[in-house]
Amino acid sequence: MNYSELLSNVRSYTEVDSNVLTDNIINVFIVNVENKVEREVDSDSQRRYATTTCTVDNAFLDVSGPEGGWRFARGLQIVKADGTREWLEQVDTTFIDEYSQTRSDPSSSTNGIPKFWANWDATNLILAPTPDQVYTIEMWYNEQPERLSSTNTTTFLSIDAPEVLLYGTLAEAFSYLKNAQDMQLYDQKFQQALQLFAQEQMGRKRRDEYTDGVLRLPLRSVDPGGN
Repeated sequence: MNYSELLSNVRSYTEVDSNVLTDNIINVFIVNVENKVEREVDSDSQRRYATTTCTVDNAFLDVSGPEGGWRFARGLQIVKADGTREWLEQVDTTFIDEYSQTRSDPSSSTNGIPKFWANWDATNLILAPTPDQVYTIEMWYNEQPERLSSTNTTTFLSIDAPEVLLYGTLAEAFSYLKNAQDMQLYDQKFQQALQLFAQEQMGRKRRDEYTDGVLRLPLRSVDPGGN
């Protein structure tokens, strides 16, 4: 389902034309649904990997640049000069502050190979110890959800789970139209579709038959005696 098809479907289901449900209004609904889905489902479409470098005597790592826009980190690996890698441990900023006192003066702490990281703000992570040299860091992160629009007419969600996007947008539309009954109906459909999408993305795609076994549904045993 592409962008134009979604707008057409929303107006057909609600029986409301573009004079009331304008493109701009439906765009707000779409963004709301995209954000809901991204926050509830860890889909493979949002998972990204990128490398960056830290700066000597600077504990802060700028993460504003990765393609797709930074949402949150799933993990960080530091690449040493000999090519070996080590995972950094995520901690709280209070731990970082106590460990290296970088908050007041990043260059005052004992420098070394970073072992810990924490979220600092929307565009920076903080490392400890403060880097003693330039290190390559591989970032495992989730990007901002891909936005469906008139210029980006298809997304992973619109192609792979169009029912999630449609039902979610319809729930938003009927809420806007003050139709509580249909809003509840399509919100239930949205939640059901979202659950199935989550089971695929976070369940079936994160397992393999060799390690986890073949998925099986329990079958009811039939009494051969007919009792």
